[in-house]
Amino acid sequence: MKVFGDFQFDETSRKLTCAGQRVRLPWQALGLLVLLIERPGETVTREEIQRNLWPTSSVEFEHSIDVALNRLRKALGDNSKDPRYIQTVPRNGYRFIEEVKSETSREPVVVHWEWTRRFKTYAAIAFFAGAVTFLIVHTRYDKVVRSHVPPMSRTTQTK
Repeated sequence: MKVFGDFQFDETSRKLTCAGQRVRLPWQALGLLVLLIERPGETVTREEIQRNLWPTSSVEFEHSIDVALNRLRKALGDNSKDPRYIQTVPRNGYRFIEEVKSETSREPVVVHWEWTRRFKTYAAIAFFAGAVTFLIVHTRYDKVVRSHVPPMSRTTQTK
């Protein structure tokens, strides 16, 4: 999880949120955000952006980069004249200027809890099935398994 300003970006699900609300971004703007927050404070050139976002495309990427950048700035509430997040580096590229913090996600704890809950459920079912089986075998044991002790002979009975 990357945190900057009022925003959180979950790298696993690739979701951007602000104050708990999801911020929807087109894939190009989202890809640009990922490039920038991976290297905060460093200049990401337009050529790097083109290689990462449109590696095999023959689109007019100059205009496409501008569109993606404008959509990203709009979603972040940023502007080029007084930037808080994305600074334009003239004739070179862009730089993410806000501090980006990495936080560990709480999802593994949730996954662990779900796994523990499932395990407890399966263990309870197995215990119940074992108890029922034990009761059935215990109450019907004499009917199922007959005693193999030979009857006592008459000579032993008379003594």
